[in-house]
Amino acid sequence: MTVETFLQIKKILDDAKVEYTHLIHEYVSTSEDAAKIRGTNIEDAAKAIILKAEFKTENADGTMNKSFNFLQAIIPAHQRIDLKKLKIILGSKNVALASPDEVLERTGCTIGSVPPFGKLFNISMYMDESILKKDLIVFSAGTHNDSVKMKVQDYYRILEPNVIEFKKG
Repeated sequence: MTVETFLQIKKILDDAKVEYTHLIHEYVSTSEDAAKIRGTNIEDAAKAIILKAEFKTENADGTMNKSFNFLQAIIPAHQRIDLKKLKIILGSKNVALASPDEVLERTGCTIGSVPPFGKLFNISMYMDESILKKDLIVFSAGTHNDSVKMKVQDYYRILEPNVIEFKKG
C-alpha cells in the first residue's frame, strides 16, 4: 500500500482535467466495509483483481513453452469473476487469482488496496461491461485508507480498458 500509488493516480486525473473526489477514510479490507465507510453504494464500487493467465506456445522444435501473464480484472464490487469465461475469452490454458505475494510484488499494493489502474503496473486491463452502465465508479486508490469517486465515462476515456463481459451470472 503506497501513498505514491495514490499520488500517481491523482496526477493522471489532474492532468486529464477530470472531476473526482478523494475520499479519506479509516482502514477497510472488504468491499462491503469500504462502501459503508465511504457512504457509497457497493454497486458503484469497482474492485481491481490481479490475475495470472497461463499460455502454452509451441517452439520451432516442437517443444511446448509455458508462460504466465498478469492482468487486471475490474468488476463491480458486489459481483464475482467467472474465471472459466475469462479463460475462454483470453484463449488461456488457465486463469487464476494471483497470490497476495504476487500482487504485492507486481503492484506494490496489498489485496484490497489495488486501484483499477493496471497501466501504472504495466498490466493489461479488462473491465466488465456492466461498469459502463453506471454513472459513477468508486475504487481503492493504492491504500486501504484512500478511495476515489469519479464519473465512469472519464475513467474509461483516460484508461481505455478492454471491455468484455466476464462476471458470473
